[in-house]
Amino acid sequence: MRGKLLPTSEAITLFEKAQSIYQDLDNLRLLADNLARDPRAKITLGCLPSLGLSLVPELVTDFYQQNSNLVMTLTTEHTETLVKKLDLREIDLALTLQPVQQGEILTTLIAEVPLVYIDRHYRQGAVEIDQIDQQRWISPGPHSLSAAIATRRDFSTTRLNVQTYYMATEFVKRGMGCSITDIFSAQHNLAPEMIHPITPPMAINLCLLRRADVSLSPMAQKFVDFLCQRLRQQLKEINLRLYPDHKKSIAPLG
Repeated sequence: MRGKLLPTSEAITLFEKAQSIYQDLDNLRLLADNLARDPRAKITLGCLPSLGLSLVPELVTDFYQQNSNLVMTLTTEHTETLVKKLDLREIDLALTLQPVQQGEILTTLIAEVPLVYIDRHYRQGAVEIDQIDQQRWISPGPHSLSAAIATRRDFSTTRLNVQTYYMATEFVKRGMGCSITDIFSAQHNLAPEMIHPITPPMAINLCLLRRADVSLSPMAQKFVDFLCQRLRQQLKEINLRLYPDHKKSIAPLG
């Protein structure tokens, strides 16, 4: 258009770079202001909804008792969303039940979590996965747990399909059928008599996710070390309860 000045592509690039720098400076000022108002250490942790109901509250409570000068922000999402939040630096750490190999995401295997058979009416001891009644099967959703189950058996027929492990345990509690879930979700929501070992044993990986290009703060590293130590000890005790001789469930012997 005659008589109108138009920016060159180099000028547009320079403008966009400058805007990005000014935005970073604004974020830096905001961070400095927040630190001045509240110098406590901060950790933002994301986890699966099932872990947020069962495992994480106990661990965070115990960590707080040893580290009172701390502010934690907790959120629950499925793994795909947790990875996106890590990419956007909205969270520092994520707990999930599957490893992630993507971009700058670093996966640390914390422990193998036992999977258990859950059934309100079953009383015959450890169950083989091929013995499970497919007509009563409650599918726990299209996530890592279902993928782990599928390596042993394909349940082509289901009674119910749910999207979370917690919903599966709720329906089992009401006698609607049977399912397989992780030991933490089972123990949180079901009586011990409804929780049974699987033979041969099955497990799923509990993983900690974080950005590989971001160093952990001293407090975040302390939390990670606490998490690993506590969970590995806890799971060792759980395995001893699940797989002693002559037990039909994880209920204490009377």
